[in-house]
Amino acid sequence: PRSVELMAGAVDGRLGVKASGGIRTAADAIAMLDSGATRLGLSGTRVVLDGFPD
Repeated sequence: PRSVELMAGAVDGRLGVKASGGIRTAADAIAMLDSGATRLGLSGTRVVLDGFPD
């Protein structure tokens, strides 16, 4: 999440920030979004989505 924070701060809303790699749980996804990511790249989408409440 720290690298996402740095990138989000550098682009200052002018661009989106995509976080990818190591996102294996809903908590990981939330942490990236909370850090400033506007998009996520992950291969285990079903597992991550299953971690969110209905």
